[in-house]
Amino acid sequence: MGKLDNSNRLFFVPLIAILILGIIFMLAVLPMVKMEPKNVPIGLVVADEGAMGDTLADALVNGAPELVKFKTFDSIKALQEAMDGREVYGALVLPADFSSKVATLQTDTPEKATMQIYINEGANATVSTVVQNALTNMVTGLNTQLSNQMLSSVQEKTVEMKQQLAPVLQAQSESSPLAQVSEMISPIQPNKVQDFANPIQSEVVKVNETGSLGNAPIAFMTITWFSSLIGAVMLYLAGNKRTFASRLEKLRFNTLQSIMPFVYGLTAGYVATWYSTWLLDFEFTYFNRTALFIAICVTAFTLMIFATLRWLKLPSIIIYVLLMFFSMAAVQLAPEMMPSFYRDYIVSWLPLRFFVEGLREVLFFSHEVINQYSIVLLWILFIALALVWFKNAAEKTETKQP
Repeated sequence: MGKLDNSNRLFFVPLIAILILGIIFMLAVLPMVKMEPKNVPIGLVVADEGAMGDTLADALVNGAPELVKFKTFDSIKALQEAMDGREVYGALVLPADFSSKVATLQTDTPEKATMQIYINEGANATVSTVVQNALTNMVTGLNTQLSNQMLSSVQEKTVEMKQQLAPVLQAQSESSPLAQVSEMISPIQPNKVQDFANPIQSEVVKVNETGSLGNAPIAFMTITWFSSLIGAVMLYLAGNKRTFASRLEKLRFNTLQSIMPFVYGLTAGYVATWYSTWLLDFEFTYFNRTALFIAICVTAFTLMIFATLRWLKLPSIIIYVLLMFFSMAAVQLAPEMMPSFYRDYIVSWLPLRFFVEGLREVLFFSHEVINQYSIVLLWILFIALALVWFKNAAEKTETKQP
């Protein structure tokens, strides 16, 4: 140790740290810095019974930006099921009366056509804002396109009327009031100018609304992970190099070790949920379900980390510290918004992804504690617990010397 303390090699340690930590932390922030939203699944429902609906739908699909990938649905009910299943992040809907209302703009009783923008808010707080802006811009583009088409039609009618009146107007003297009529001819009544300029209006419909809880999964993530880390480390240190008077005493201690993660989980779940109502003004429709889901996560993560420490010793804790850094940015974005490398090779197996997505399911979708994500976490819990007990059985019992 003394040789190492006095060695010039220590000068190179910071350089090595920079090379290693640099790549680790750059990879951790990669999804936020290189956010490349592409092919975000968006629903499209064309309920319009007129020809204009199909024409506009084709224009939407063909002119969609790289961000959007349309999926067509036959009805709003089918769209709703897809949103509940988190298959799409939003949708555009052309109602059944769309064409008929556009046609009324040239009558005495005009009605503006409405295009509905659906936002699946609970799927992802970040992507819902991006999708709403993109779909609003697309409706604005269609609005401009339809307005130009209508005004072109009006212009043709104006030219036609002027041509029909030309012989009469040419016979008038320059001082005659009728000579100025040609410049005043327009089929558009003054009170309809605004309707022709903006023939379509948009209506935003939010589905699986988040209210004030949009960022709740992110808010709970840190306390969930650090509670698990601290709990696992304490369990490991409490049993490390411990000696026992008998096998029975060791069995009792190992049993207590296996029970404590459940105690930590229930405590963290209810305390974190209660703290959030007190400090963050969160209001939960299902308080107990939220707390129990967090409890499952803390228990599963604690046992997962503890099992790793039992087999690979204390230095392996660095794995889970690094996982925290990799997860912070990744879990806030939809997979379609990440670089392909990050999406394909990192995010799919991050433990905290199951926590965040599962909590979204509890808060905004099925509202059930047992869902596809909590089932994965329960498998992690059982496997980790089995590994811990296999290690307990495999190691020799250190007995106290009399």
